[in-house]
Amino acid sequence: MSESALLASPKAEGQDSRSKILAVALKLFTVKGYEGASIDEIRMGAGFKSKASLYTHFKSKDELSQALTSGILGQIEAVIIDGNDIAEPLMRFTMVIRGLIKWASLHPTECIFHMMQEQKKLVSEVEGKELSNTELMLLDIVQQLRAQYPVRPIATDALLSMIFVILAQTLLDGAAFGNISFDEKIEQIVSICFGVVFNEAVPVPKI
Repeated sequence: MSESALLASPKAEGQDSRSKILAVALKLFTVKGYEGASIDEIRMGAGFKSKASLYTHFKSKDELSQALTSGILGQIEAVIIDGNDIAEPLMRFTMVIRGLIKWASLHPTECIFHMMQEQKKLVSEVEGKELSNTELMLLDIVQQLRAQYPVRPIATDALLSMIFVILAQTLLDGAAFGNISFDEKIEQIVSICFGVVFNEAVPVPKI
């Protein structure tokens, strides 16, 4: 093996191990819930012989959950940024919702995990808790909508949580839409989201 390969191997192996741990944890957290998934199950699923070897990458389940959440929020933030060039609030909201639907279809497990985390936060909300940049961006979109459109008088974080519940549920019950194209499914989900967010009929803009 060459010197460059020897130097590169530990880092590459470490990255692969970390990715494998995250993938196993994501699956177990989604299927069993955070409390139901044990660190031993994650260790065995990722192919580690001991907890000590796993702990070289993540010190606890909480650290694993935080790493997953950070990665997922980064994916969602990329979707939001794609709509930043649109100034009109309803057009921007619609584009972001469509982008999130496409993201959810490509990353179903991540979407379901995020929905579970959002529900958990609503139940155990901590006063004054610092919001992530992604959450602040989503809150800003809804606040702009409130200034011009009949948004339901429900807490913004609750509205956003409802949207992610809708996205996750459509993944779990995809057959409910029948035999329609993906684009038609997107438009139906957008209409459902509009029905949740607005307390009066607001036409979905064409983008």
